[in-house]
Amino acid sequence: MTTRSTRKPILKRLLLALVISVPVVALLLAVQLTPSVAPGHTLNNIDIHTIEQLIVDNAPEQMSRAGERTLHLDREELNLLAAFALQTVPGLHEMAAAVNLENGSATVDLAIPWHTPLRTFYLNLHARVRQSADLLELHAVRAGYLPIPTQLVRSAISAAQDSMASTYVNYQEFSDLQQSIRQVAFAEEAVLITLDWEPRLITRVQEQAEQLFLSAEDKDRILEYYRQIGTIVAALPEESDRMSLSDLMFPLFRSAHARVINGADAVTENRTLLQALSLYVNGTDISTLAGADSDAENLVVRKVTVTIQRRDDLAQHFTISAAITASAGAGVAGILSNSKEAHDARYRSGFSFSDITANIAGVALGTAATSNPADAHTLQQRLAAATLETDYMPLVTMDYAGAMMEEEFSRQYQDRTSQAYLDRIAAIDEEIAALPIYSGSH
Repeated sequence: MTTRSTRKPILKRLLLALVISVPVVALLLAVQLTPSVAPGHTLNNIDIHTIEQLIVDNAPEQMSRAGERTLHLDREELNLLAAFALQTVPGLHEMAAAVNLENGSATVDLAIPWHTPLRTFYLNLHARVRQSADLLELHAVRAGYLPIPTQLVRSAISAAQDSMASTYVNYQEFSDLQQSIRQVAFAEEAVLITLDWEPRLITRVQEQAEQLFLSAEDKDRILEYYRQIGTIVAALPEESDRMSLSDLMFPLFRSAHARVINGADAVTENRTLLQALSLYVNGTDISTLAGADSDAENLVVRKVTVTIQRRDDLAQHFTISAAITASAGAGVAGILSNSKEAHDARYRSGFSFSDITANIAGVALGTAATSNPADAHTLQQRLAAATLETDYMPLVTMDYAGAMMEEEFSRQYQDRTSQAYLDRIAAIDEEIAALPIYSGSH
């Protein structure tokens, strides 16, 4: 006979077992032994050039003309862009994604590996996205076999957005850029994205890419390096209106090196130094970054033209690419800069290998400056002792300087996936890698 006193311990044990089993069962339902999406191949040069051409093909002929623009992306292009995003954003390179299109909706599958001492498990996420009056509506979300309430997912996304808004200095700017999107329509063959094109859209994207993932502490360091630039420029003779990039960059890196000796992080110092340098060289308004800085009047610095090999365009290409690489990675920097050159070849001044050389050299600098603390410190030492522009940027000869319109470019190279073009870029890569600043960098 079971008495009330003996039933209580049994009920407690059953309740405890239920409390323990619920999360275990949920975990077993959510986590699986195989990925729902096969790992994608590492993007090669042809993949990258395909993305760049995709940007060019969807950009308007007249960048300066405002108006409505519709982007057309098929399934293959969407999956290529998804792979690029995952392989570019830090910490996401092991994930794999697949996008499938249907009339009125799309499905997205994401495989996230979970490594344990025993074996690797996978969190396989599946979601359906429908077009709606609010652009997109998320529903039918599950992790493995476990359905996840849509409201819970929305709350998690909202919390993540709030966290990023409070962490990163330019998150609101990226949020504002989303307002240019007017409609998203899904069909079996493609997704059509209608947006309001305004002349500064690409410039704004580029500026925000320079400052991607920057924290409030990074902002303070950028402003400090910007003040140092002001001090250097103020010491120039009154009649001087031009200066070499070296006359700014070398003393700034000497300052960064001194900070690291006193305990600062080399990667952080280099990243914020390159942001400040690009802001000044490219004439970007510093007031947006400064915000309500109490000492903002010290940020009004004398403006002079900064050059490499007496060309201000080379300094601009170089510093923008270095800053974007330091913040968002070499992949994003290469995509933005090379697609601009392809657009110029089609619609504007022409394709320039000298600009491409400056872009690649800037990417090399940004990579060496931020890839790891050891290389970052080594770069500081090399730049602190450097004396020549050709220590970090190859001499641009007449072979590089001529600009080609798209017809001439096609005649010589066919397109940017041809072996002739890839060989030309490889030669520039090798020339830059052999320079004193980058030789031996990882």
